Order: sequence, then structure tokens, then C-alpha cells
Amino acid sequence: MAKSFTLFAFKAFSAATLWPAVNAQATNLTDAVAAPFFSVSQVSNYPKAGLERRAEHLNAIKQRPDLDPIALNVTLRNDSLISPGYIFLAPYQVKDAGPYIFDNRGNLVWNGYSVGGPMTSHDFRLCTYNNLDHLCMFQGNQQLGYARGRGLVLDNSFTIIKSVQTGGGLPAADQHEFNVINGGSTALMTIYRPLQYDLSSYNISGGQGWIIEGVFQEVDTQTSQVLFEWRSLNHVDPSTTHVLPNTTRVSGDGMTKDTAWDYFHINSVDKDSEGDYLVSARHTSCIYKVSGANGSVIWQLGGTQSSFKLSNFNFSSQHDARYVSANSTTTIISLFDNASDGTTTTSDFSEGKFVAMNNETMTASLLQAYQAPDPTGGLLSASQGNLQQLPNGNVFLGWGQNCFISESLADGTPVFYAQFALTGALQYRSFKFNFSSNPTDQPALFTYAHNESASTAYYVSWNGATEVASWTFYSGSSPDNLTLVGNTKKNGFETVGTQPAYQAWSLAEAVAANGSAIRNSTLVGTFVPGSTLSPLCTDMQCPLIGGYQTQPEVQSMTMPGPAPPRTSTSDSAAVSSSTRIARSTASSGTFGCLAARPTRMIGLVLVLTLLSIW
Repeated sequence: MAKSFTLFAFKAFSAATLWPAVNAQATNLTDAVAAPFFSVSQVSNYPKAGLERRAEHLNAIKQRPDLDPIALNVTLRNDSLISPGYIFLAPYQVKDAGPYIFDNRGNLVWNGYSVGGPMTSHDFRLCTYNNLDHLCMFQGNQQLGYARGRGLVLDNSFTIIKSVQTGGGLPAADQHEFNVINGGSTALMTIYRPLQYDLSSYNISGGQGWIIEGVFQEVDTQTSQVLFEWRSLNHVDPSTTHVLPNTTRVSGDGMTKDTAWDYFHINSVDKDSEGDYLVSARHTSCIYKVSGANGSVIWQLGGTQSSFKLSNFNFSSQHDARYVSANSTTTIISLFDNASDGTTTTSDFSEGKFVAMNNETMTASLLQAYQAPDPTGGLLSASQGNLQQLPNGNVFLGWGQNCFISESLADGTPVFYAQFALTGALQYRSFKFNFSSNPTDQPALFTYAHNESASTAYYVSWNGATEVASWTFYSGSSPDNLTLVGNTKKNGFETVGTQPAYQAWSLAEAVAANGSAIRNSTLVGTFVPGSTLSPLCTDMQCPLIGGYQTQPEVQSMTMPGPAPPRTSTSDSAAVSSSTRIARSTASSGTFGCLAARPTRMIGLVLVLTLLSIW
């Protein structure tokens, strides 16, 4: 129990000694370690994780109504074959846009909307900073096809500890890459830089047009000092593009700085052990190996000037090119082949791919491809997407424009498939990592009873906590008279339990798998509905109101007798206003009465004054 709670101590009431040990690996979603007189309950309007669950958002979380998280609908899950870990998402164009963490069952672990705030978050992942596990993400203002912002580093309490910016007098960092490398000492970041440019060859004449130059920098994460910079216009001519001005949704027309032609569209940067960089450009459909010594292009894969012959595959509009391994003769990379930019399509479906390049024969061959296990045969994502190779050899994919994620065995056998939105939402990349958190916040508890003779329902959650295995509850008739009433296994984001007696005051204690106490909630009083609301409620909750109930119509009153004397235009207006206020607010309590009194008092004073003069 947290040391800050001093009303009582229950050192003798350890969950490990009083109740059976918690099995943290149990797969039955409704299993509970139940203390006497305490049981887990299911509330019909709160969706638990499971197959074929269909909802875009979780319903109201009792003790955290400020949260409106997306729901992760798992439709395929092979528990014996999926990798351990948590799912990292950063959806946008949803109500609570921002970073999220889910477990393999689709249960919410962390809603990071408060960290993201009004800006858009992308590329949320585990990273190494100061040689320790941290969380990294891009945060910024979304533009059409790119963004302007910064990189953020968070510790395992979800506290921002570092902000990383690009430099060199260029625009702010772009969403497409915040890749923290070298133990966290440096980061690779992209920039979208609009420039005036001669676009006469592209039917933009009568003056200079506008073009977007793709830039990446390697920066020092402590100082944001630029250690290396590469600019696309110095090395890749616009004539090699596949996307001409004003041809796609994000191409730009080249006419203004806000609609500059995006000929390159840089979308990933990686670095190998020799210090050379791997750069992906969507609009040239090409992947470049860039010298870390002088920025020259060492080779190109794909595009109009490929250095390699593609023997058994093709790709276009790709994202997320990564080094996998290399030796003296062969380089293996991974990429997400979108196969479409929304206008031109080169395959029926998008795929994640591993590709081997023979540096002697200058041929490239496909090693393995991964499609989405969708009933339609696959997914075609015209934007975004990524592939992540997991430690156990499995492959995790985010399907970009399509709001799906999947996991497959190395041979392509699908073992997991889930969807987090139906329409409108987008994701840039998605990941899976092992992660252990230590939130600064406390658990949140809400308790409810239908009346003071009924049972008590407990709703408890802890946003971001990964180490909770069960919950122990203490209740009583007063804040200084609490006793142990039960322990139950954690069941999804919000655990719901009941105790047969009415309890006026309660708190919840988070318990780890080894039985040790982690932290307790604040002390809460039990909500009991009033006499008007109570008939609508059940033993577990009251319904949410759908709107105001119809009120009886209030009739305007006829004022008795002649109208009061009108000595001036302003007095007439005041009396007229007074009458309107009194009539229009007759059904709204004391406001109307109070609003009318000052004018009536003025009238009385005027009458008394006239009488005294007379």
C-alpha cells in the first residue's frame, strides 16, 4: 500500500497470504481470484476484449469518464504462437487521438491523449535513451502529407523528459522519422522544406514555382546539434519522380509555398553499422543507400534508375525501409510495399517484404512477403504502414491508411489480426514491444450501490499500469473504519466486482503477481442514486441520460391593472425587458425572479419620489 495513505495499515492482510496466488498467464478473460463475498461482474454496456467485438470507442469508463479511447477489435488470435508484449498505436483523426498501448487480448493499457494533447502523435514506440528503455514519439501539427513538430522522449512513468528538434535554420521536424539510435545519443529526423524552384519543365511558368525538398538530419539528442544533413535536391533530380504536380492528393501543385510540389516524399531513414544511411522516398518509389561520409548515393533500389535488377518482385510508394543484416556480398532489408499512392496501383494488395540484394551480381530477390489476413484477401493501403521484425522471429505489421494491425510467423502464417476503427481514422506506424511501466498517477476507483440496503459495485482501473495482477478492496461505514472485503484478478482495463453488502467508503489496492502491494487509489464515497433516479437503475449502474425530459409548458401571465407610468424611453425599455425576463425564465427557478427585481425596485423608488415631491 502506498506510504502516503495513513488512515490505516493492513500489513497482515497480504493478498499472497489470504487468497490464492494469481496466475498472471491465465487466458480465461473472466477468471477471478475471488475473496469471500466478492465476485467479478460483467456490465452489459462495457465491452471486454475478445474476438469479434465491434465498437469504435469503449463505452464510458466509470472512474475515468474523461477518457474516450478507441477499441481494439481482435478477430484472430493464436495464443500459442503470438509473441509476448504490448501493442503500440498512435491513431489520429479519432476523438482521443494520441499514443496508446494495448495488450494481446485487445485490452486497453494506456490512453495517452493527455500527453499528445491537441497535436498529432506519430511513430510511438519503445526506444533506448541513456542506454535504458524509454518511450519515443513524434508530436506536431498535421499538414497534408507531412507535419511540423518535434521528437519526444518519455520515461516509463509516461513523463516527458526530453524534447528533440531539428536545426540548421530549416523548418521543424516532420512526422516520418524520429529514429533514436546509438543508445539514445543521436536521432534521425526528417524535414519537409518548401523552396522556390524553376518548374518550367512541368508547365508551371510565368515565375518561380515551389517544390518540397526532402531532408534528413542526424542530431544530438542532448543539444539538438546537427551532426549530419542530407538534402534530396543535391542528389536526386525531380525528373526521377513518379508523382507530377497536381496529380495526387498530397502531390501539391507547385503554385504556392503551402501547395509546393512534393516530388520526393521522404518517409524513413535508417543507419547501418558502417555509418551509411538507408532512405526511402515514396514519390520516386525508390530506396537509396546514402554515404555517411559525403552524402552521395551509393546505390538505388527501385525507381527509374535502380542499381539492382528486381528478379521476382516489384514495389511502389513504399514506406519504412530498414536494414536487417549485411555481409560482404549480401544486404537484407525490410520494407512496407504500399503498391499504391491512391492514383497508380502496381499490385492488388499491400505487403510487408524482406528483400536480399546481392552486391556482386547486382540482383535483388524477394525472401518473404506478408499480406493482411483479411477476408477480402488482403488490404491495399495507399499511404503509411510499417513492418517490424520481432525478437522471436515473428513479424508485426501496421497497415497504414487501413486501421488494422497483424502479426505473422516468419513463414507468413497469420497469428493475430485486429482493427481499431471503422472509418476515417489513420495510423502511421504500429509496433509491439515488451514494456514495464511505473505511472505517477494513482489507480482510479468508483463505487456504486442501488440503495443503502443493496450490494456495492466496484469499478477500478489504472491508466498505463502494466504490473497489476489483481485488486484488493477495503471498505467500511466510515473513512477510518475500513476492512478487507475481497481480492479479484485484474480483468481488462476496467475491473468490475461486487460485494453483497452496502459499503459507504472504499479504496482499491493494486497487487503485483508476487502478491506485493503496488499502490492504492484515493478513498471514495459510494454513489447512491436519489429517489427520482433510483427506479431507473440496476444493482450495477444507472443508465446514461439521453437528453432533457420534456417539461410542462409555462403559460405567460396577464399583468393585472393598467401599465405602470412611463416617464422616459429608457424606463419603457427597462419595464419591457423586465416583463420579457420574468416570462421567459418562469420555469428556470430564481434567476427570472431575481432578474426582474431591480427594475421593479426602480419603479417603486420613482413612485415614492413623485409622492414626496407632490
